Amino acid sequence: MEQEYILARKSLLNFYKDVPLYYCTKDKKFVLYKSSGITLFDMRIEEGLCPDKLYIKHDDKIRGIQEVQKVFNQQLEKDVRSDNPEKVKETLLNIMEETLTEPKSGSLEGMSETMNIIVCEYAEHYDVIKNLLDVTSKDYTTTLHSINVMSLAIGYSFYINYSLTQKKILGLSALLHDVGKTKTNTKLLTMTEKLTEEEFKEMKLHTTNGYTILNNCKFNNKEIKFTALHHHERLDGSGYPYGMTKISETAQIIGLIDCYEALTNDDRPYRSAVDALKALTLIKKDVEAGRFDKKIFENFVYSLL
Repeated sequence: MEQEYILARKSLLNFYKDVPLYYCTKDKKFVLYKSSGITLFDMRIEEGLCPDKLYIKHDDKIRGIQEVQKVFNQQLEKDVRSDNPEKVKETLLNIMEETLTEPKSGSLEGMSETMNIIVCEYAEHYDVIKNLLDVTSKDYTTTLHSINVMSLAIGYSFYINYSLTQKKILGLSALLHDVGKTKTNTKLLTMTEKLTEEEFKEMKLHTTNGYTILNNCKFNNKEIKFTALHHHERLDGSGYPYGMTKISETAQIIGLIDCYEALTNDDRPYRSAVDALKALTLIKKDVEAGRFDKKIFENFVYSLL
């Protein structure tokens, strides 16, 4: 019985309008507290006028995420237009974190509207999206990394004048390129020491896991799922999971940006994060070795200016 219900995040209770909420009695019975079509007001929650813990049914999880995404996307549009990079990043993190609690068809497609907002507002609020990278966080997470990669990818797409559709595809591919890490052991994602060969082998599965997750979604463009699968492939065949040498342009772009973002933001005991110039110098060596495309690298450098 308890497995049918999920504890609802207190900060999101007033987002659930069409999703019923339940409370648990002392004898472990779940009773309807709020039916569909009713919204809890902030004041009621803040003043403790509702139960301390409220639950949603597991079957309503996707519908709940969709409701949360809708509210956060409305907030995101306001944040971008208010020229507040800190608020934009906070809202993006909230959208991503809630979506990735149930990364499957029905929830991941909701990120399309998030990307529509980012791309359509970019031209008028260029500095806000660019400055997302300057908004630092004490805890470097996969979610934060994905948002940073998305920001860089959108800048790249505008520099080379992609069509509106291409911009959205590249941005969405960037935002979801590491979705497979939701299936990776959390200990591996938070380890501070260098991974062993066996641990790295397990980590590499995030590419195929990401493809599997996205393949079950209803995205119109196949680039999104194939970017999750191929963003660690390299043109000289040295990448993974398949050692391919023919890689789509989208996967090549995200692969290069993914590398740059990790080098500039991800501190490790065996490697400190480096500044932009040092990171580009390191990546240039990979370009010269035939792992990355020279033209994509040059375009990326210019997109940073």
